[in-house]
Amino acid sequence: MEKFLFAKLEMWVVVLLALLGVVGTVGFGALVLDSERGQRHYGLASDIAHNIAQVPDTAKKLLKPNRDLMAYSNAPFRGKPTGWSFPSGPMRAPDGYLLLSRYDGNAHRHAIELVSMPDMKVRHRWTLETAALLKGVTHISPFSDSDNWTASRFRQIHPIPVEDGGLIVKDHYSPLTRVDACGKALWTIQSQIFHHSTEAAADGTLWIPGLAERHSLERIKDSFREDMLTQVSPDGRILRNISVPQILLRHGYQNWLFANDMYNDDPTHLNDIQPVLADGPYWKKGDLFVSLRNISSIMLYRPSTDQIVWMKRGPWLSQHDVDILDDHRISVYDNNVQDRGGGLFFDGSSQIMIYDFATGAVTQPLKRAMDAARIRTATAGLYTALPGGASLIEDVTGARMLIVDAGGKLVAEYVNRAEDGEIYHLGWTRYMDRARGDAMLRAVGKAKCNA
Repeated sequence: MEKFLFAKLEMWVVVLLALLGVVGTVGFGALVLDSERGQRHYGLASDIAHNIAQVPDTAKKLLKPNRDLMAYSNAPFRGKPTGWSFPSGPMRAPDGYLLLSRYDGNAHRHAIELVSMPDMKVRHRWTLETAALLKGVTHISPFSDSDNWTASRFRQIHPIPVEDGGLIVKDHYSPLTRVDACGKALWTIQSQIFHHSTEAAADGTLWIPGLAERHSLERIKDSFREDMLTQVSPDGRILRNISVPQILLRHGYQNWLFANDMYNDDPTHLNDIQPVLADGPYWKKGDLFVSLRNISSIMLYRPSTDQIVWMKRGPWLSQHDVDILDDHRISVYDNNVQDRGGGLFFDGSSQIMIYDFATGAVTQPLKRAMDAARIRTATAGLYTALPGGASLIEDVTGARMLIVDAGGKLVAEYVNRAEDGEIYHLGWTRYMDRARGDAMLRAVGKAKCNA
């Protein structure tokens, strides 16, 4: 071995090895770039090179705390208590429950809690096993970050309750799973991935953002994110997939998607589908309000006739979460965040905007509260109108929730701080009225999960 290590080499051998190293490095880089761009001119070789190149990043993720799940800044939380606090004294209203979804930094896993209002006490907690949720999943989408499919990283985004005390859950860009009250998986859809909101229609079906893996558009890269309006039955069947880019192209909005030298792999970034539950003067039961973040647009779409009933671009900017307030008004969570090439920044605070179809007016009734609380939601963000005129504001990436009364006064605040002092992201909370929450508690009480 010593003779081998200290053997003399001819200069031509050294030069040849150096040249081979340069050629190999350039070739490896070309394969990685080919895969990264979605071109795959070299087939499997590109994928293998890309996977090898990701090894250091994957190791870093596994060995270090996942800061992607932590608040971008702790500055707004200095001096604020952990959990719920009540700046005006004990909260007396509203009544009901919150299905609170959050990353539990103490347990290093996601948790879903049923919280009673107005005392804000946890009445039940689901800690779902990631391995059980993904058991039998063999298909991994190229759009999924499967490195996050572990117990310490998998989130349950916008869970929706089921009558038997169970839940329908997913992470961003993951399969969709229904579990019973004890957390046992009843069905899983893995043929495509789902992301962002989960909302129920009047007929009991669900509308959830999905992604196409076999694109319906021509002349696009494999990496293009073709958002889908996906309708799912209560028993776990995909009923319909409607391509959002195709809707826009059919109705003359191609200039919003594919302008020259403005290519974007994620041009629409569908982040909310809100089904219309009853007829009104400006919409019909079965219509869908759709939030398209990357073009700062809200669309009212009628699947039954493939009609864009209404579309508005701005004044919201990179918005999230459209809700129907009554028969003529909608709310929009205006993230008010932009990127001019140097990263995300805010020109003021995020806001709740109310659009009135009867007058065309846009108002910001919670501006004073949002400004005072320094709400700056980089991504996501939810607003819920509560009984009695109160408002629930969820700053997902800021990892806190506010409850504001009808007069605009802050009456409760939640900070998702762990024992390590870090603030962890929330996972999209849902309000439930008293009757529905009580029924949920009765169902989980009867489940006898320990047996």
